[in-house]
Amino acid sequence: MKITNILPLAILPFFVACMNDGSSKEELPNNLVTLKDYNIIIAPDLSNRINMALYPKPIHDTVLISNLIGHSSDLLTLNTRRSGQADIYKIDFINRGILNGTSFEPKKMTIDFNRFENNQMDRVKYIRQGLKSDEQQFSDEVKRVYDYSLKNQTGADVWNYFNETVKSSLIDASPKRIQSDNNILVDKKNNNVVLLLTDGYLENANKGKGYRLDPALIAKIRQDFKASRKPDLAAFIKADSAYALNKTDFNLKDVNIFIAELVDRSLDKYGVAKEQPTDFQIIKIVWEKWLKDSGSPNVKVVQAVNTKQEFYQEFEQFLKTL
Repeated sequence: MKITNILPLAILPFFVACMNDGSSKEELPNNLVTLKDYNIIIAPDLSNRINMALYPKPIHDTVLISNLIGHSSDLLTLNTRRSGQADIYKIDFINRGILNGTSFEPKKMTIDFNRFENNQMDRVKYIRQGLKSDEQQFSDEVKRVYDYSLKNQTGADVWNYFNETVKSSLIDASPKRIQSDNNILVDKKNNNVVLLLTDGYLENANKGKGYRLDPALIAKIRQDFKASRKPDLAAFIKADSAYALNKTDFNLKDVNIFIAELVDRSLDKYGVAKEQPTDFQIIKIVWEKWLKDSGSPNVKVVQAVNTKQEFYQEFEQFLKTL
């Protein structure tokens, strides 16, 4: 495969420097650069957590998703990318049964730049003339999904989502080496990124040990930790398999995971902790251990934010580290 002028020569030294920082043991060609694209999978937990009357939080999911998709043009330029981006941004359903008997159209909740791989002129035209309307369509369809889900609660099996369901939304993450007309070797790589919107409490129908992280288990971990008088919460949790979620059978080695909008039920309405350690402190440790044990190379867990700008900045910084 051959790509014409994939990189402006002006930015070539930057990429060559990045590839020759001495961090890799492999001897790399002097003319090799790496470009990374993003397959961003937005997976909202559509359980009763979306009922703001039951679990109020500062910003509604739909506002956060709309704001993120509205930054599509900014996402395309992450890590000094200039052309040929093959990003995909899409909604995925933890419980895909929501699509049964409904009129939702997944294509309306997908923005796919990979389709322009062999026609960059159409890609440029789309960004200038079609992207904004597709961003609006994306946001409108997501709002329809949330309105429907609020009235038709289905629950969310997050454990099985990472074990099975997510597979069909992933794309090949193996680097593909190609050569440009400027005699530059380019390793093109796709980064699969799951953006999971959840409150962090796993309360699905599977009551088996290792599949739930409900208030009862969190309270037990807290009680046991206090009784142990040990100083390190993370070490305490990781040392006892009784507190762990079962690692997935599917290896998540090609899945980077950003978990957002955790609402800590151990805080009062003013944000003051009613319990120590807090629910969030416990949940974060359990989730990170579970997903890393399951193979994920990068996991970040953040609490509910106060502004949509803060949410985007957190997510953007995560992408930059991949």
